[in-house]
Amino acid sequence: MSHNIENISATQRKISVTVEAAEVNKTIDATLREYGKNLSLNGFRKGKVPAGVIEKRFGEEVYNYATENLINTNLNNILDEQKIRPVSRINFEKQEDEHKLERGKDFAFTCTFEVLPEIDLPKDFSEYSVKVDSDEVSAEEIENFTMQLRRSMATLEDMNEDRYPTDGDVLLVDIEGSYEGNPVPGMGAKNFLMQISDNKDATNKEIDALVRTAKAGEEVSGTMTCPEDYANAEMRGKTIDIKIKLHKIHKQILPELDEEFAKKVGFNDLETLKKTIEAQVKHSKSAQVRNKAQQELLDSITAKYDYELPESMVQKALSNYMMEARNHLGQQNIDPEEMLKAIASLKEDGQEIAKRQTKAHVFLLAVAFRENIVVTGQEVDMYVRQLAMETRQEYEKVRDHVLQSGMVSDIQERIMAGKALDLIFEQAKHEQA
Repeated sequence: MSHNIENISATQRKISVTVEAAEVNKTIDATLREYGKNLSLNGFRKGKVPAGVIEKRFGEEVYNYATENLINTNLNNILDEQKIRPVSRINFEKQEDEHKLERGKDFAFTCTFEVLPEIDLPKDFSEYSVKVDSDEVSAEEIENFTMQLRRSMATLEDMNEDRYPTDGDVLLVDIEGSYEGNPVPGMGAKNFLMQISDNKDATNKEIDALVRTAKAGEEVSGTMTCPEDYANAEMRGKTIDIKIKLHKIHKQILPELDEEFAKKVGFNDLETLKKTIEAQVKHSKSAQVRNKAQQELLDSITAKYDYELPESMVQKALSNYMMEARNHLGQQNIDPEEMLKAIASLKEDGQEIAKRQTKAHVFLLAVAFRENIVVTGQEVDMYVRQLAMETRQEYEKVRDHVLQSGMVSDIQERIMAGKALDLIFEQAKHEQA
């Protein structure tokens, strides 16, 4: 077997392989033997059908298997020997004489794929520093978490009073947003449940203030400034016309924080519930602080590098971004036509986000490969179990979907990248924010 590796670009490789006739013959013969092990034909005992008969009657199928075996074996050997790791699908070039296996003849094939770019990584990351916020938990944070838990168990009571909404009310509304007379994609919803907030820093404070001027059955109009993190970059900072129709006012009835409530949410007593809440808040705060610091550290490091990105990885990140956007918009009771417009407007922003995400992911994978970071089957299984919990699906169904859709390699990459980020964070200097 002979081969040639061509560097098409920093991230693209092309491998041309020629397999000599002798190896072709051996592969065909080995495939015939394997194919015939459990084969039964009239006049022959199981597994005793002559190779010549098998080749004559099942030649096309056997040669397809042999071709696949020949390509996989030789290509894997080359990749292992040269320590090449494809990060994209391997595409085989189709030429007139390629992929046609024949006895006594050489067999040639050519394939292309993407790899990680070469990055001049530092010996370690001790030269970098990052500011880390305090993870001390305040009484207010514990109270906020407790309130969220109580609200999750709250009931709604219809308010038939002739009054305006007040703090804590849950409203059933229609919202329409428009700019210069045209609907703003993603800024509209029918029969949407929103809660009036007593938080003066609420992100939707303009809508909150406007809806407080309506009674049930009334429609009010006003304006709001499109937020700076709005999905459609063209609309950010612009003044949008808002129209709200208030259908119903519900009063939220919160359960008392007592022994009965503790038992309802699965605890033996109130004291155990309070201790669990405090521990959960501390754990969440610590994770948030670490994640924020890690992201800031990674951003500061990758900002100093410039390297080509594998296009397949960028497109995969963009696809994931757009899928999440569709799911998010689909939960907001948005008109289907408006949702399509909103999704279309997100693509340009999504492209830039996908590139940033891919740049960070590529860097972390480069670190992981250099440090020989490995991922065990148990770690993949734990990831799938966590995914099942987060999406509230049965573990078996999520596992089967992961296996059937080929997501295992993606999960392995995510875990490797996470381990690489942990390593970078541990090696960097930590400064108190």
